[in-house]
Amino acid sequence: MISVKEKLVDNKTVIGTFSKFSSPVSSEILGYLGFDFLILDMEHSALDFHQAENLIRAGDAAGISTIIRVPGVEESPILRVLEAGSQGIQAPGVDTADMAKKVVEASRYRPIGRRGLSFSTRAAQYTIKDKNQHIIDSIEKQLVTVQIESKEAVENVEKIAAVEGIDVLFLGPGDLSNSLGVPGQLNHPLVQEAMIRLCKAAEENGKVAGTFVGNQEQALRAFEAGVRYLVFDNDVAFFAKGAQSVLEELKKSL
Repeated sequence: MISVKEKLVDNKTVIGTFSKFSSPVSSEILGYLGFDFLILDMEHSALDFHQAENLIRAGDAAGISTIIRVPGVEESPILRVLEAGSQGIQAPGVDTADMAKKVVEASRYRPIGRRGLSFSTRAAQYTIKDKNQHIIDSIEKQLVTVQIESKEAVENVEKIAAVEGIDVLFLGPGDLSNSLGVPGQLNHPLVQEAMIRLCKAAEENGKVAGTFVGNQEQALRAFEAGVRYLVFDNDVAFFAKGAQSVLEELKKSL
């Protein structure tokens, strides 16, 4: 499987979605449909580490990269999901360059970071994988994404973008709109100005720009701004909207 990071390095645009279901069925379906990546959400769902590991397995089987949105920037959860074989992490609420450096330290092996080294993990195929290859794959295939989702983060985005070891700057429009005093207004000029600023900072520092969208119009605007790491909605919303549409159609025919 070609990882989402490898696709980005190859200058491709990738499309993914958030996953909040704990069942591997969702991961498999999204993989079979052709999504490039899936963000398993440990910030805004009840997903635990044991469930996440099995969802990573399902993603591997279905040929879809699994990124974990960890609960914060602390070292332990970042290390645990990477050791479980996730192809990357996405850290929420990164407001400063120091916080970004903390994420890198937990995610990257030395000399860039200081991630703990173990070869008895799933990521290293339980000591079976060549040790040097494991180190190489962690560099070439594992994605490190930081979320820019506050007024403070936008003000510091150029400094955050300059941090070595970060692959993607991800604008979180929902929380950002709330921080900017326009809660829920994802199309507000202030949010869009932040997007343009983030994309510029990403380009100037050799990073990839990413964001979340909920419809086609927002997706097109993001692409035009320079986004190449696009997250479209989530599996819970897909299920709810699909079920609602079926029910409404059936009720019309009664």
